[in-house]
Parts: sequence; C-alpha cells; structure tokens
Amino acid sequence: MKNNQMITHLNELAIPLGATELGYSDLSMIAAEKRYGFKNAITIVVKLANGVMDQLVDEPTHTYFSHYRAVNRLIDQISLRLCLYLESQGYKSMPIPASQSINGPNQEPYCSAFSRKTGAVLAGLGWIGKSALFVHRQYGPRVRLGTILTNAPFLTGTPFEKSECQSCKACVMACPALAIEGINWEIGIARNKLYDAHACSTYMKEHFNHIGRGAVCGLCVAVCPVGKSD
Repeated sequence: MKNNQMITHLNELAIPLGATELGYSDLSMIAAEKRYGFKNAITIVVKLANGVMDQLVDEPTHTYFSHYRAVNRLIDQISLRLCLYLESQGYKSMPIPASQSINGPNQEPYCSAFSRKTGAVLAGLGWIGKSALFVHRQYGPRVRLGTILTNAPFLTGTPFEKSECQSCKACVMACPALAIEGINWEIGIARNKLYDAHACSTYMKEHFNHIGRGAVCGLCVAVCPVGKSD
C-alpha cells in the first residue's frame, strides 16, 4: 500500500470514531529500545470540550474529571481499532494507553511506556509548553493524546524543534502546586527542568480527592491562551 493511501485509510477510520486529528512521525532519532524497535508512530489527537475546560477556575470540576476519563477511554478504543487494522495489513503495531504511568527500577516516575508527547512533537502537531504538557498548534493543551507504534510505512511530519510559548507565564501563575519552573522547552531538555511532577501529583492527591479518586487538576490547561475559547 502506498504511503498516501495508508494515511487516507487511517484517517477515514479514525475521524468518524471521534479522533480530531492524526499525526505521523519518524522515530529513528530515538533509541531503538525506547521505541520497542518500531520505526514510526501514529499520534491520535482528541480535543477536550471548551464547555468543560472553561469551567475550571480555582479547582477541577467533577465534569472535567469525568470528561478526562471518557476521552482517555475513547482514545484507547480508537487506538485499538487502528492497531487491529494495521496488523490486518501485515504491519506489526503496538498501542500506547492514553493515560498510564509505568513504575519500574529503570523508569522515570510519572511516565508512560512511550512518550505520547514526543510522538506528537515529532509529527509536527505542536510543542511542549512550560507546564511540560503538549501544546497543539491550534488547540493548545486542550487535547488528549494516544500513540500507536508501528512498522507501517507512511509520510511523516516535520518535527517542532522549539517552544512557541515565548514570554507567556499563564500556566506558571495558575499552578496551585507551584510546580512549573517557567522555562521554555527545547529538544533534549529534561522534563524535570520544566516542572516538578512529584509536587504536581502530591498536590492533586492532597487537595482534589473530593473530585474523585485519581483526580486531575487541569488549571494550567484551562488558562493557556493557545486554544482558549472566547
């Protein structure tokens, strides 16, 4: 199957299922063991609802908590469908869950099996913000991501190489955990230089458990001017 035909088929399958956009990336710059030996990645983008996000002012809402989990489930369903399709075409593939942290002796805390943000950046969909969140070029951080690692051949995007946040510090000021350092991202910078994941997680557990078990904050997402609704 030709590259453009593969992309057409994947988009025709994913968009009706609820995906906002798909991105395609070449993973050759990443060590083979960190990409499980796969050559490429597909990023699934699902936009969060502005009607939900605009309600976040001082703390997360019950609606946001439910919306966040529902979107993650949707992404996992889309990822599974695409993975099954790719394997039916003879291309070994591996879906990365939309929201999962892997704990292990050689694993950085609060990280997934493969960085979904890295796949999105390499696909040219956006950059990493000062909050260490992925910032979509159109929707800002108001998105959730899924990733499929695959050996399927397709044309890939042009990676983002630097932040477009510039002097903006909206997320820095909004973070109740004071976890965001306010440093602009660039390729190769360690996540802990941008924000303190432990401080963020601890604050959420101590202050937002009344929202729901495993509650997420979202305040840095809501205030970002990129993708913010009028």
